[in-house]
Amino acid sequence: MMENKKLSVHFIARTAILLALAIVFQTIGRAIPLGQFNQFITGSLVNACLLIAAATTGIWGGTAVAVLAPFGAILTGASMPLPFAPVVAGGNFILVLMFVLLKKNRILGICAGAVLKFAFLFAGVNIFVSLMGLPAQKAGAMIATFSWPQLVTAAIGGVLALLVLKALGRVIKA
Repeated sequence: MMENKKLSVHFIARTAILLALAIVFQTIGRAIPLGQFNQFITGSLVNACLLIAAATTGIWGGTAVAVLAPFGAILTGASMPLPFAPVVAGGNFILVLMFVLLKKNRILGICAGAVLKFAFLFAGVNIFVSLMGLPAQKAGAMIATFSWPQLVTAAIGGVLALLVLKALGRVIKA
């Protein structure tokens, strides 16, 4: 019983810390004026948080961070429309799911997750902008944000996550 309680505390603490880090990265990313380069820094760091959460807490902690991070971004000032947040959450979940399912080959899990996340978000954003009837400029900006850069940031986030997990080594069970 004590072991479950300890595991529970570790699970909650790790999940909360990684969600908080993801939201902090999103907030800082909007505060630093780096133009389009911001997406690559912020997105990569957030994707790293998703994968580190999945590696250190399992599917449930990774899913919690994946699903809650887009809503945290909106609460802290992201320009993404609220109705699109579930689509981003779905893309994040796909990345986490592939990483967990292919945990014996983390590189394959990252690659599969990055490609599937990109495909899901690219399809999702195109459907969303057509259903919502967004003005051309807003639609173009959303499509640009949720297309190929998602593949790049997921891959970079995967590399960052592997580096962090390796650095943490035996300090945590990953």
